[in-house]
Amino acid sequence: DLDESIELHRDALLLRPPGHSLRSYSLNNLAVSLRARFIERGVPSDLDESIELHRAALLLRPPGH
Repeated sequence: DLDESIELHRDALLLRPPGHSLRSYSLNNLAVSLRARFIERGVPSDLDESIELHRAALLLRPPGH
């Protein structure tokens, strides 16, 4: 279920602290799950957090990626 997925993605993000080479992937995975929950339930805070996480993930990727 989406709540469990989000919880697990949050846990995974803790295992990839700032500076970890794969942190952007965890940020993206959590963002995708939050967006899916927004689509299902329509809670604006899920979409807001998803956008913030996607932005954070993009900042960690090389230019042009």
